[in-house]
Amino acid sequence: MLECNIDDMLGEIYSYLMDILLSEGALDVTYTNLQMKKNRPGIKVSVLCDEDKLQAIEQVLLTETSTFGIRKYPVDRSILEREFKRHQTPLGQLTFKYGYYNGELIKVTPEYEELKVIAKELALPLISVYSKIQAYIEKELL
Repeated sequence: MLECNIDDMLGEIYSYLMDILLSEGALDVTYTNLQMKKNRPGIKVSVLCDEDKLQAIEQVLLTETSTFGIRKYPVDRSILEREFKRHQTPLGQLTFKYGYYNGELIKVTPEYEELKVIAKELALPLISVYSKIQAYIEKELL
């Protein structure tokens, strides 16, 4: 985990920063609002990455943000075994992510980016598409 606190950077840069960090191999990027010294609002940037991506992520944080330093510490992760499958649904072809714990299926989730495309193509609210697909998951996949 790499983290830095920032209180002097334009807000627009954070979206750009997340894209770069993810493209450099970050597993997760989060922003947390903080109250910093001198009572200034700030943002804690937290980046989870594999050890082999550490140097690249560090370089991005030091060159693409206003920070002068980074905290680093090891973290342990537990993750579900994952599998991706495509299915024909009432709204079209979709990819689903299956999550297994100790070999048992415990979660099925649709791919968000594909839900957005379907919502636009069918001129439906995203929340409606999600609800219809959730009903499909519960009836057909779980």
